[in-house]
Amino acid sequence: MRERKAVMLTALFFALLTLIGLATAPDYGLPCDEPAEQIILQENLMEYSLALLGQDSPPAVYYRQRGITPISQSIERDHGQSAYYLAAPILQWQADAPDTAMTLWHGYTWLWFMVGVLSLYLLLRRLGAGRLVACAGALLLYLSPRFFAEGHYNNKDMVLLSLTLLTVAAGAQWMIKPTWRRAVLFSLAGALAANTKIVGLFVWGLMGLATALHLRLHGKLTRQHWCAAAVAIITFVLTYWLLTPAAWRDPVAYLQYILHNATGFSRWSGVVLFRGVLYNPTRGMPLPRTYLPLMVLYTLPPLTLLLAAGGQVLALVRILRKDGNAALLAALTVLWLVPMVFVVAARPLMYNGWRHFYFLFAGIAALAGYGLVGLAKALQGKVWRQRIAVCAMAAALLLQAVGIARNHPYQYVYYNALAQNTQTEFEQDYWLVSTVNAMRDLLALQASGSNQPLVLGARDPMSLFGVQHGAAVLSARESERLKITEDETAPYLLYNTTYARIYDVLPPEGYQEILHIESYGSVMTTVYQQSASLLQP
Repeated sequence: MRERKAVMLTALFFALLTLIGLATAPDYGLPCDEPAEQIILQENLMEYSLALLGQDSPPAVYYRQRGITPISQSIERDHGQSAYYLAAPILQWQADAPDTAMTLWHGYTWLWFMVGVLSLYLLLRRLGAGRLVACAGALLLYLSPRFFAEGHYNNKDMVLLSLTLLTVAAGAQWMIKPTWRRAVLFSLAGALAANTKIVGLFVWGLMGLATALHLRLHGKLTRQHWCAAAVAIITFVLTYWLLTPAAWRDPVAYLQYILHNATGFSRWSGVVLFRGVLYNPTRGMPLPRTYLPLMVLYTLPPLTLLLAAGGQVLALVRILRKDGNAALLAALTVLWLVPMVFVVAARPLMYNGWRHFYFLFAGIAALAGYGLVGLAKALQGKVWRQRIAVCAMAAALLLQAVGIARNHPYQYVYYNALAQNTQTEFEQDYWLVSTVNAMRDLLALQASGSNQPLVLGARDPMSLFGVQHGAAVLSARESERLKITEDETAPYLLYNTTYARIYDVLPPEGYQEILHIESYGSVMTTVYQQSASLLQP
């Protein structure tokens, strides 16, 4: 009965976490590449339609009429959308209710985020955590402000993080008992991760090697184990092939393309604001080698960093002692350390923070949770010390939760105390997520009986792009009241502070600030109004 009650309480805990995220899904705006990602999804579906149903099939005709090309002919074929195949019906809402479609899309993305949170919990249980400690460890991911926010809309990097955690958790279970059923689950997760980005193959292979090492250290490889390994490999290859129609026409050329772009991405040319300096990696001014390590240090909560450091030290001790979890702990160490070393050594193209390497947070978060496990075991039998530790942990998590609530829905601007002068030295809203919210704030602020729409423009190309594509998800009533223009002397001008810095655009003369959006002490978006039109919006 006690175990059944614990299971029910744990289920309620995760159900509550899920519902909180779903309830807040409508509050986030439209990231600048979300429409492009939805096109990639449709390009995959177009490829399936052509291959399975033919050129003249209704789905193929439907996508062709909308200008959708097969994914095999797209430059975006280096990352897949298999995690979103089930979300395709949401796109049917876009024409009549674009704001509803955006909310549903963000809700679906949040469900994938919760897969990662639950996978972290299961992984910590595998590492010896009790239910309460494992729940606290899962909160280290859930209550990381940037991840909480991007868990609603980052359908590439956050989904890859969740699939990485799922692959590691499934691999950890397979490591204990390598049956064919567990092999299938492990490889299904790995194939989904590899389809999302090819680095998922690294995660799957790493866990496969860790399993072999574990069996070598703590037993022997039997015929059953070899059969399970064969099932895992066959399942991975077949599932990846079925989920990746971009590879069907020319597998060799496809693999060459995705491997080239994995190590040397070629479709972005811009600048990155980091510690007050504008870097242009494509024009001979690459980011410093310390960019990724420092961004990790600047954007994770101090509690997570401290626990991860302690967990890593404890993991190294267990690895050297060839503990029962040595192979798994070694895999978690490699998962974050090898990509970090690669970035420092090779200096690949990165932008928009460290989102391209969010998958390595799977190792960091798991080790932070392991640090919590070690702390809990060290305090066993020491009642007062246990109580102090529990209160301190609860206070730290509560502080993060309060920060997320107070700065909702702009938690993606979070920097910790290690980052100084964040307003001027670091990027804020690179993805233009706050633009839709700013447009709605403007409409609410300037509500009047006038039949004339408010005319809104911008003076840098990315802010203008933000209002143009953001207008597409406004409701019909909101769209009637707002007109978007390229006129740089429009009555209202929107400034994204990051792009204003990048394009060296100064606040407009003859205008007055009427609203701004701020989070964690930094302003990300400002709207100005012509002084002459203050009385006549």
